[in-house]
Amino acid sequence: MTDSIRNKITWWSLTILLIVVVGYGLFRVYPFFMGPVITIYSPADGDEVGSSTFQVSGKVERAKEIKLQGRIITIDTEGLFTETLVTHAPYTILVLEATDSYGKKVQKTLQVTPIKQ
Repeated sequence: MTDSIRNKITWWSLTILLIVVVGYGLFRVYPFFMGPVITIYSPADGDEVGSSTFQVSGKVERAKEIKLQGRIITIDTEGLFTETLVTHAPYTILVLEATDSYGKKVQKTLQVTPIKQ
């Protein structure tokens, strides 16, 4: 093999290796740039609740802490949470706010209404 072919193979091998390493690094870092995500399982926005108390449940991803109505709530190792709240007539507005370790915040707001009896 000549030196020019060997140099081309070495150059292309290093280039491909660099592209793979940088691509994998970006793949792993991308979620941190996105910030936290809140998914609410129940209740949905605009739902009517049947009693004066109801449960809020959902999941949070990439969050250091989550607050419900300004109060820090606990999450399990998978990011799941469940909290019991009291509803007030004519409606209750819920505010969930998640903060990640870099200070990025995301907020979700929803409204629930008690069933009129």
